[in-house]
Amino acid sequence: MPIKQIDLTTAPGFVIQACATCPAEHRIRLDRGGVDTKRAPFSIPEDSTLDVRVDDEPTPQTVTFAAGAFPNFGAVTAVQLRDKLTASLVGASASLNLSGEGVTIESDSTGPDSRLEITGGSARAAFKFPTNGIPDPCAGRPHLGREITPGMKNLDIVCLRRCPCGANEFLVRTWDACDARYAGSHFYEHRRAVNALAVHFKSLGWIDPACAAEFAAETESPSDVAPGLPASVINIPAPQPAAEG
Repeated sequence: MPIKQIDLTTAPGFVIQACATCPAEHRIRLDRGGVDTKRAPFSIPEDSTLDVRVDDEPTPQTVTFAAGAFPNFGAVTAVQLRDKLTASLVGASASLNLSGEGVTIESDSTGPDSRLEITGGSARAAFKFPTNGIPDPCAGRPHLGREITPGMKNLDIVCLRRCPCGANEFLVRTWDACDARYAGSHFYEHRRAVNALAVHFKSLGWIDPACAAEFAAETESPSDVAPGLPASVINIPAPQPAAEG
């Protein structure tokens, strides 16, 4: 799941991330939890519902798409859905994403407790939200490290939001140095940008709390790191097709 840009010039910043499984391109703000829909138009069953848990609230909020909510329930636009969700939710807001063709729902709070989860509702499939009950591995803000199962931890993954296509978004911190002859290539610049983002997350404490002791014990940092964060924008060149023959 490659990233195309890291912009931290206005805190807390954002990344532009392209899904490796589908054509979706996400703008992910780095200080809050959120979820993305598929691209519009949406065919939403009349009187269907969407259950949304914001932060640590014990009971999810239920958004009901009742009769009259949209002019055409079979072809709801991204703008119409954004406006309906923003008017219905407390503590969360919706905005346009996917070049204006999709909707992002985000918590209005920031920090380690900021979360946004779709927990149920008969309208989930209309937005390509999962219906299998598997929890989003990154319902909170993006962070470094993940306790995958109790006692099994990966300190080198950067957790991003799940794509509506179902792909779970992770980047990987690396520890070796890439040969400088590949400078300027997507491979070279992408791994250095990811390492720079990981270093930034760790410096701010944006980590999985379950991994805090292991991060505190680290005595080294990746050597292959793109310079400039947070003062400069990092743009990663697009992947190049493999040479024929």
